[in-house]
Amino acid sequence: MLRTLLNTSSALPIIAGITAAIAWSGHLATIPLSLGAPMLIYYAKSRSHAYASMFAYYALASWPIVPGAHAFFGLKGTPLIGLVLCVAAAALLALPWGLFFASRPTRSAFYVPLCILIAAVPPLGILGWASPLLSAGVLFPGSKWLGLALIVTFLSAFRFRPTASVACLVVCALLFQFRYIQPQVPAGWEAVNTTYGGAGQGDPDFETEYNTHQSIQTIIRESRAAVLLFPEHVVMHWNDSTDAFWQDTLAPLAAEHRTVLIGAGINPRDGTGRPFGANRYLNVLIARGEENATLYQQRIPVPIAMWKAFGEDGVPISPFGLGTIRIHDQSAAVLICYEQLLVWPFVSSALERPTIVLTSANDYWAKGTRIPAIQQASTASWARLFGLPVLSASNF
Repeated sequence: MLRTLLNTSSALPIIAGITAAIAWSGHLATIPLSLGAPMLIYYAKSRSHAYASMFAYYALASWPIVPGAHAFFGLKGTPLIGLVLCVAAAALLALPWGLFFASRPTRSAFYVPLCILIAAVPPLGILGWASPLLSAGVLFPGSKWLGLALIVTFLSAFRFRPTASVACLVVCALLFQFRYIQPQVPAGWEAVNTTYGGAGQGDPDFETEYNTHQSIQTIIRESRAAVLLFPEHVVMHWNDSTDAFWQDTLAPLAAEHRTVLIGAGINPRDGTGRPFGANRYLNVLIARGEENATLYQQRIPVPIAMWKAFGEDGVPISPFGLGTIRIHDQSAAVLICYEQLLVWPFVSSALERPTIVLTSANDYWAKGTRIPAIQQASTASWARLFGLPVLSASNF
């Protein structure tokens, strides 16, 4: 019955879409279901059949974009824009599955891992969410690079020995589960979740922005944390005037050997020595206190909304920038908001041997959708894979 079902042309796209919707529902335990779609591709009859199946997979994994578009894009945002973005992303991510389709067993065993790899690394990796590679952290915690290799090996072996490969996957997963112990965040490291909404996000409401600044400073003064992490972009523009305005709050931190990490927008000078334009900025994590620097620049901003490939405004992209920061004797891999959904930012950071993961997000626009939960589940999976503690701060 299963073979008959899989030979039905419409079955593969439907099943692939259902597995995607469940896998990327925001629950860590469901992520391994994402392996179902590439496993089904071995039963595809043609390029178009394989493309349609993976298009359905990526489209159903991306559907939370639709309800979140209005808040993210402001007055110009509608569910229709969200739908267009969802469809466009799915069409691009499914493209390798149609272009490199192979029906012969010896070729198709390499075709599936190849397509997953293409979707994970830039340039396509800029959109590379919903990757089956994230299953490695759920199934093989603490295995590091071996876990990724096991996922690739399993998907290739499934082409020849479906039952045996699934059995080996289950046995290996159980062995890693029993031996894994989740590491703890270093003592004195704390994160602050805020509810500032979209304050300052393109809104010239200076009173609200002033109140936000005052609220953040109050939290800093009342905290005794050695490292205090705030969400992404809670300060719209950070400049010399901001440092002066915050001086009474920030000055004591260094003497107390404390550091505060704040998500902010900054306007540095470009390669010509001129400041960025009024609508162009870097989305960064700055440190003040014992550490005093701009520590991390977001490498992959949200395409179209933040990174505008053919425009002069927005946030520039830097996918090959540094992914870790050094702070209080820890090497921290930093993921800002959208980067939590992708493969490339974390995998490239893992090459720098981090000892902790810091995530900073501004999810006010995604409140009421599954996107924040999917971000958290994705980060948890990567952290489990490499045996790292996670410290997360979000604004809603």
